[in-house]
Amino acid sequence: MNTKNITNLLKAYFIESWKTDLFQFGILVAIILFGTLANGASMHFAIFCATIFLMIYPERLFRNLHSNSPKIHYLSIPASNSEKVVANMLLANIYYVAGLALSCVIGLGLAHLYLTMRGFDGVSLQTSINGNGILLMYGMLAVFFFGSVYFRKKTTLSTIGVSMLIGLIFTTLFSLVLWVNGIILIPKDAVFGDYRWSFNYPEDISERFLNALFYLFLAGEIIYFYALSFLRLKETEA
Repeated sequence: MNTKNITNLLKAYFIESWKTDLFQFGILVAIILFGTLANGASMHFAIFCATIFLMIYPERLFRNLHSNSPKIHYLSIPASNSEKVVANMLLANIYYVAGLALSCVIGLGLAHLYLTMRGFDGVSLQTSINGNGILLMYGMLAVFFFGSVYFRKKTTLSTIGVSMLIGLIFTTLFSLVLWVNGIILIPKDAVFGDYRWSFNYPEDISERFLNALFYLFLAGEIIYFYALSFLRLKETEA
C-alpha cells in the first residue's frame, strides 16, 4: 500500500468536492441553528441531524462507480483497491465526522449566543453519548459504506431497507435464543421513549462479559463490512 497514492486520492477528492462539503456543513449549521431557536432543541437534536448526514455521505464516495464514464475514470486512477478503500475510510471516519462535529458546535454555539443575548436560557449541551454510542455510529457507517459500493441505485435507501430486514431477522432469532435459554428482555423504565433495556440473565453471566461481547461484535462487524467493500470494489474493477 502506497501512502503517496492515498494522499493523491485525498487531494483529488478535496479539489473536486470541497465546495459540496462546505455547502453541506453550512446546511447542517443552519438546520441546527434554526431548529434550536424554533423548538428549543438540544445536543440530542444536533446529534440526530449529524447522524442523518453521516448516513447519506458514503453514497457520494463511490457514486462514480454507478455511471459508465465516471466509473471508467475512477477505476483507472493509479491506485489499488485497498488504497481507494482506505482513502474513503479516512474521509468518512475522520474528515466528515470531524466536519459534522464542528458544524454541530457552530450551530449550537450560534443558537446559544443568540438566546443569551435575548435574555433567554442558553442551549443545553448535556448529552448521553458515550463509547457505546460512538462505536455504534462507526458500525452504522461501515454498513452504509459497503452499501455505497454494492448498490447501484438509491444506495442509501437500499442500504436502509436491507439493513432493516436483516435486523428484523436477527432480532427475532436472538430473542428466540434468549427466550429458550431463560434470558428475558425487560424494560428498564416504563416511561415512553426510554429505550434502554436490561437483561434478566443468570448470575454466572457477568455484565462485563456481556459488554465485552458487545464490543467484539461491533468491532467484527466494522472489519467485516470494510473487507466486503474492498472485495466488492475488486469485483467491480475486474
